[in-house]
Amino acid sequence: MARKDRTSVICRVLYYLCALSLWVMPAFLIWVWFCADLIAKQNGRIPVQAIPFPLPVSTKVGMVLLSALLIAPTYWGLISLRRFLKACCAEDYLGTQNSRLLKRFALGLMGSALLSPICGAALSVVLTMHNPPGQKMLAISIGSNQFILAGVGALIFLLANLLKRASLIAEEHAQII
Repeated sequence: MARKDRTSVICRVLYYLCALSLWVMPAFLIWVWFCADLIAKQNGRIPVQAIPFPLPVSTKVGMVLLSALLIAPTYWGLISLRRFLKACCAEDYLGTQNSRLLKRFALGLMGSALLSPICGAALSVVLTMHNPPGQKMLAISIGSNQFILAGVGALIFLLANLLKRASLIAEEHAQII
């Protein structure tokens, strides 16, 4: 009985953290808009001398749109994760839709991992698009974070497939009894 209570508590805590993060992510886009100059100075890929300050409005819009594109798969995945955790809070661990929701979360993680280098390259173009010819830059960076995020997403996808099989077996056993 204690294990069941612990699982329920953990699911509820994760549910609330997931719901909170769904509110924080749009606030992140507002922060990108208002702190675009600071973010551009600390980007780590492009020398500060190559970026025109203060940033034009078109550059800020590009930064917000690229940030939105980057967090969109994660946001979509977190919505599915929240629904999955809500079902788990109701102790519906082997529900028919749970594996689908977990797969969506995994696909969201993998989508963010794949979009990260693309958005980073596009950001370097956006930050230097107002420079004269010869001073525009394209910076491409792929790091271990993207590989780890894609790997975790693939692992969760595999676990979702196993959850689907387990729910089918449980359903089959319920029909026998």
